[in-house]
Amino acid sequence: MDENKQNLENQEKIEGAAASEEAAGPQKDVESDGGAAPGKKAEQDAPKGKKPSVFRGNKFKRGGMATVLTVVFIAVVVVLNLLVSVLSERFPSMNIDLTAQKMNTLSDQAVDIAKGVQQDTDIYLIGTEDAYKNDAIYSSYGLKYSQVMNLSKRLEEVNQKIHVQFIDPDTNPDFISRYASDSLTTGRVLVSTEKRHKVLSVDDMFSMSQNSTTGATEIFSNVDSALAGAIEMVNLDKVPVLTIATGHEEMLGEESMGSFLDMMEKQNFDVQQIDILTEDIPEDTQILMIATPSTDYTEEEIQKLRDLLSDEEREESIAILLSFFPGQGKLPNLTAFLEEWGVSVGSGSVVMESDANRYALSDPRCVIVDSVGTALEKNTYSRLVSPLSVPINILFTGNGDVGVEALWTTSEGAYVVTESTSQEEIEDPDTAQQNVATLSSTIAQFGNEFYFRSVIVFGSSNIFSDGFMATAFDNADYLSDLLKLSTDTDGSAVSVLTERVQTNTMDVTASQNTIMVLGLGVFTIALPVLLLVAGLVIFLKRRHL
Repeated sequence: MDENKQNLENQEKIEGAAASEEAAGPQKDVESDGGAAPGKKAEQDAPKGKKPSVFRGNKFKRGGMATVLTVVFIAVVVVLNLLVSVLSERFPSMNIDLTAQKMNTLSDQAVDIAKGVQQDTDIYLIGTEDAYKNDAIYSSYGLKYSQVMNLSKRLEEVNQKIHVQFIDPDTNPDFISRYASDSLTTGRVLVSTEKRHKVLSVDDMFSMSQNSTTGATEIFSNVDSALAGAIEMVNLDKVPVLTIATGHEEMLGEESMGSFLDMMEKQNFDVQQIDILTEDIPEDTQILMIATPSTDYTEEEIQKLRDLLSDEEREESIAILLSFFPGQGKLPNLTAFLEEWGVSVGSGSVVMESDANRYALSDPRCVIVDSVGTALEKNTYSRLVSPLSVPINILFTGNGDVGVEALWTTSEGAYVVTESTSQEEIEDPDTAQQNVATLSSTIAQFGNEFYFRSVIVFGSSNIFSDGFMATAFDNADYLSDLLKLSTDTDGSAVSVLTERVQTNTMDVTASQNTIMVLGLGVFTIALPVLLLVAGLVIFLKRRHL
């Protein structure tokens, strides 16, 4: 019994100790852990009946930081886009040109011309900026007039001497009235310096033609060359003058050689016209063109030609340019004048080619010729054609101060046909190389400077006609180069006559649509909105974790 009593007492002691240990357990946990967990302590310290603030929790802190970073990033993106938009206006070259033909990119030649400008040059775009930007000018024709604005601004960027301004005719009547004779209507461009000014019309900058295969109307842009040519022209110290002599029933007139005269004007020649029978040759004439006359010159007129070339006071190069035609007839006085310069023209005869690979348009009279001589030996021309040409004989290569050389020659398979040539002779011709263009020249010396006095003869008048100026042949480039060289202005047509490009209505104008779509649509609106949505999603997810 004593043993049972003792066991009972021991059990009571064990249960009492266990109860005491259980009661003291939480406190021991606090002491052993070095303090309660943050969440538990916040609950213990919090007043009874109140929950801890959500703004003090880590969930809020993490989500809030993400939101702040998102907002800051969006703000940076918006500011950067605004900055890019401003800079793209100030520096147009920042705009990406996505047009198929690079319509909004300056040619290397135009850039070189712009870099060479040394005096203040103003480009006045007649019309409002919005009209140019939105292609609202001549919109019914599908013209990309925004190209005029874009290239003008890029020229301005190349050289700080070039300034672009928009002139609204409705709000600037005084400006328009100062140039009343130039008819400054919307779409025209006035390029001006203190020396002179030049006005570009829509026809100078754009051209239209019908595709012979599809019948569709094709639109071509000449804006690059037109602007570059105008800038070069108004900055020249002196503009070369091309004078067309009339009064002898010329076979070539302004209507038949409009493309040639237009090209010369774009090459910055001042084209004039006189009746040589009754008028004197203008004193500033550097090239006098005698365009296939049907009647002979008088002795008085021939003397005018001699006086022009023998002027000992003109410190500049001077040339007389003549063209001929097989059915032109006899011109004894003009022929005698040419013989003084070492050439004779085979009147009443035509040059033909026996080699089918050496004539064009399936016509043996349209002979393909080679550029020879020293005048333009550094230039290359892929294809030159001389249609319906008379042969030109060189009487001497050197006689005193006068030197003569061929400019265009045929192959060895060419031959000459006259009215007396028999059919047998045509079928079995006596072939030989023929000259169809020549250059006779002498030198005028003024101190240490030398200038040329030249007579240039082409056996074909057709090379100046519209049909052979706007073709795949290189005749136009050659004539431009030769005449510029003859006036000491330049020896390469490409300095102004850059390649025309066909416009495409499906092309994107990068400076407008690209900036609006990519800049405003994607980067300024779409991307920031996406980032904001992503930030909110992340915040809400973390809040519920």
